[in-house]
Amino acid sequence: MSLPPNILNRIIQENNERDDLILGKFAYPNKLAKRKHKELIDYRSPFTRDADRIIHSLSFARYFDKTQAFFWVNSDIHQRRMLHVQLVSKMARELAIVLKLNQDLVEAIALGHDIGHVPFGHDGERILSGLCRKHGIGSYYHNFGSIHFLQEIEMQNLTLPVVDGILCHNGEKHDRLLYPSHVELTWENHEREIQKLLEGNEKNIYPKTLEGSLVRVVDTISYISRDILDAEHMGLLKFSDIPSSVQKILGNTNRGIINSLISDLIKNSIDCNYIAYSEEVFNALTELYSFNLNKIYLHEDKLKPLKIIEKAFGILWDKYYDDLIQKKTESKIYLDHLELNLNQIGTRLPEINSLEKYPYTNKTPEIIVRDFLAGMTDQYFWELAGEIDTSLVFHPETIY
Repeated sequence: MSLPPNILNRIIQENNERDDLILGKFAYPNKLAKRKHKELIDYRSPFTRDADRIIHSLSFARYFDKTQAFFWVNSDIHQRRMLHVQLVSKMARELAIVLKLNQDLVEAIALGHDIGHVPFGHDGERILSGLCRKHGIGSYYHNFGSIHFLQEIEMQNLTLPVVDGILCHNGEKHDRLLYPSHVELTWENHEREIQKLLEGNEKNIYPKTLEGSLVRVVDTISYISRDILDAEHMGLLKFSDIPSSVQKILGNTNRGIINSLISDLIKNSIDCNYIAYSEEVFNALTELYSFNLNKIYLHEDKLKPLKIIEKAFGILWDKYYDDLIQKKTESKIYLDHLELNLNQIGTRLPEINSLEKYPYTNKTPEIIVRDFLAGMTDQYFWELAGEIDTSLVFHPETIY
């Protein structure tokens, strides 16, 4: 049941008037939002609708058991990908208020930015990417995977500023001063950037909105010290191990480091058409990232299970590729990927009521297998691998 036109039009008008009052001159207004396929307008802002669609997606639900920094850990307090995206969303919304940017746009980008992460985080992504190249479909990048899952697999029809912000996030690339890209925000340019990324010609694309730029920067703020907190809980290191030069500028607690980064960001970005740190804080941030890289992300104990993970990826790829070729419709690649997503879409788009009418079904077997593996949670991945090869067992307590 839809709202009467007079009420709907009044709400839209009031929403636009509210935008004019609270958004700064560099913010992206709701009224400019464009979708690839036109839809009826409802009472929500277009970016609020996008955030709702992301939250209700199957891909978002899988955040609950996807690796952030540590995998195979017997702990109920270390963060997984679900907590990370919530932290990014919360911090980015608070900063958007202060900087007079569009909070709804920031929230949608933040909630969707890591949808494409594969089991076992960046380590798993490197393994899956290698398999993709081996099978002739190019590299896999989780930022591409995020919009691919939302737009092509789950057919969410998100707005262009949201998918641009998701595609162009990069929490591992750090910039002291970040202007929105000068590339015009169009669907044609968006598709062109995707193609360049997949061909390996453009690995560092930038958001076209200040909101996307903000999320890109906050992505780093949300994990840089929280990963240290998790490592401390596991006994790998302590905050006091951080270089003294970093402690002096940023602090030596999770709360203190986050506060230092956010305060500096506000001071250097307010009333500006860019997002920036001071040189002193940025240098400390890059030094802290190097510390994390050497002491956490490349820690020898963390890397111990990678050989067995790589073996499991190969086994799963071969199994489900063969199931697709032989059209084994009882296989989980049909039941838990193709048909599951089709059924989800069917509740919104009843005209797509069979695999023959589901556009994604026309993708090559290699792409469908890639996406099935990329979409798995850590636990589901390991359950399927163990069903195929019972020797694939690794106990968390033998890692950390």
